[in-house]
Amino acid sequence: MASEVKIRQIPMADLAIIDTEANEKGISREQYLRQLIHSHATNYYVDEERNSLAELITKNEKVLNETTAALNNFVSMLKSE
Repeated sequence: MASEVKIRQIPMADLAIIDTEANEKGISREQYLRQLIHSHATNYYVDEERNSLAELITKNEKVLNETTAALNNFVSMLKSE
């Protein structure tokens, strides 16, 4: 369900930029702002997931490096026998 939002006291310079962006996309100011708000709200969850994935990748990289070192040591031991 959609709701209406009224925003007051927006500087004219900001509105000019918003209107320019909307015109370049061939959409209305209202549609442009709707898309902007949706994008911002969606990125809230995406950024959180991205941070979690980055942390997981870092941990996996550490495990892979440690495993590679252990395997290299094992291969060196087998070669020296």
